Order: sequence, then C-alpha cells, then structure tokens
Amino acid sequence: MQGKPTLKQLMEMTQLSRATIDRALNNRPGVHPRTRSAVDAALRQLGSAVSPRSSMPSGQRNYAFRLLAQAGDAFTEELTHRVAELEAEFAMSGTRLEVESCVGASDDEVAIRVSKAADEADGIAIICTNTAATTAALRKCMAAGKSVVTLITDVDADARHTYIGVNNRAAGQSAAFLIGRHLQAHTSPDVAVVVATFSYTCHEDREIGFRSLVRQRFPNVNLVEVIKGADSGAATYEATTRFLKEHSKLDAVYNVAGGNEGLAAALREHDLVGRTVYITHEVNRITEPLLRSDTIDYLLTQDLRLLLRTAVEYLRAVLEGSSVPAQAIIPIETYSRYSL
Repeated sequence: MQGKPTLKQLMEMTQLSRATIDRALNNRPGVHPRTRSAVDAALRQLGSAVSPRSSMPSGQRNYAFRLLAQAGDAFTEELTHRVAELEAEFAMSGTRLEVESCVGASDDEVAIRVSKAADEADGIAIICTNTAATTAALRKCMAAGKSVVTLITDVDADARHTYIGVNNRAAGQSAAFLIGRHLQAHTSPDVAVVVATFSYTCHEDREIGFRSLVRQRFPNVNLVEVIKGADSGAATYEATTRFLKEHSKLDAVYNVAGGNEGLAAALREHDLVGRTVYITHEVNRITEPLLRSDTIDYLLTQDLRLLLRTAVEYLRAVLEGSSVPAQAIIPIETYSRYSL
C-alpha cells in the first residue's frame, strides 16, 4: 500500500458513508464521538500498513498498564472484550493494557492487587469502591511515580490523577426525567431505586441526581424505597422480591447498579414486566436481551472504546509529564430497543 489512506479504504474499514467520513476528517459538527473514534482508529491502522516502521516514533517508550475491574461479571466481560478490540491500536502506540477481573473481591483484596499492579505496571486504570483501603493503596501507587485513572466511578481526588466517565449525577437526572415523563399523568406513582452500595460513588451520585430531579420536576412521583441489591443477581432478586411482597404496586424502577437478571426475574414473577418502567445502566450480555424483550425500557451507558482510549491517553500523559484534567467527562448514551 502506498501513500495516504483513501476514502474508499476508510469506507471499507469503518463501514461508514463517504459523507460521514468526510465530516469526521474535517472536524465538522454533528459527528458522534464513537464515529470520530472509529475513523481515527482506521486512519492509524491504514497508516501503519503504509509504513509499519514509522508507526512508532523513534525513541517512543513502551508502556504496560493494568486495568483493575471491581465490578459485576457481565460488565467486566464486556470491558475485557472492548480492550481486546483495541489491542492492535494500543500496540501501535507502544501500549499494552491488561484487564484484571476483581469480581467478588473484597476492598482489602483490591488494595493488595493495586499494590501488586504498582510493582508490575507503569500505570493503573481502576473501577472500584471508594474505601480507605483502596484509596491508600492508590496514593502509594501515585507516590511511586505511577499514573492512576479511575473509570466509571470515582475515588477521593488525591488518590488518582483523572476520573474518566459520564457525569453520574446527570445520568441519574436523565433516568428521573424519563420516568417522570412516563408517569406525569399518574396521580401518585410509586417508584423505587435499586442500589448495590454507596461505596461506589457512581451509585451514590446517580441516586442523588435521580432524587433531586424527581423532587424538582415531578412532585407527583412517590419515591418509596431504596432496594439494596448488592450488585449481584441473586441478592437483587431477593431484595426486590421482599420489597414487592410489602408493596401493592411498582410503577417504575431505576437500577443504578448491576444484578439486572435478578431484578427482571422478580418483576416477571409478579407480572410487572411491561407495566413497570425499568431503567438501568450498561449494555452487556444480561441487559441487551432484557432490553430487546421489553423488560428493560431504557439503558444509560457510555462508549467503552472512547473510555478506554481516553484512559490510555491520560495514563501515558501523566508518565510523560503532560498536564491532565481532574475529570474527563464523556457523553451519556441512551438506548431503547429501537435504537440499540
């Protein structure tokens, strides 16, 4: 292959139209961040095919980063899949990103894994609870000269260089707006919120954002209870079943956490599927079929590839002495079964 990548090559690689690629290349408005990222990735890949030896500047350092995911298993699987998709792209810039699942790990165990990662990697991206054990380990990691970014959910500001993810209070407000508009003609609809643990700042912020907008905009809505789901299907099923035995109706539910298979099963057993407005987060092997079957009405999520690219960019920037923002907020994406 000779010369610069052509529009035809970019169209074949991205499956985008000529007009869309032209808008992305010329930084015109109206281009979705995910589309722009896809075009940028194609440019890099085609550029490496033109001149493999020039894809990495002379003297550029190679970096090994570790992504620790103290999250649900379905989300961790989706995250791992997205990292694998970006492996070749990261390798072109001399970067390796390894995912370490911390599903079910205690906070103390996560802290131990952070310390181990600090010895083995150049920087750490992490999804974790905001607890004393974990933040202390992250501070030691930073003191040792390693870069640290948090993804999806944040920790104390002095325990990381940058937070990367959506504005979680705005995400909670988005859920409140959707539910409030669905139920605005009801006299006194009952709405519940499902939370795993407020140690996840994203759960706390989503719940705060949800409640604040409901109070401001939809005073007719009756917020009946916070259901503690513990971020697992079994625990969420049990908690929701107990709740439904005590309440005669449930007009809407907002799950800020995981455990959606359990929540869906409890709603199904009480004949509430299709009658209870159901909003939750993330597209994965659990939530996607529930959305397509009309069990879940809306999913709030973010572009994981954009999230990961930004994480790698900032992990490198810190090590190379560049300034990084305290927060890198990425867009909230909202899906129904018709837009997924």
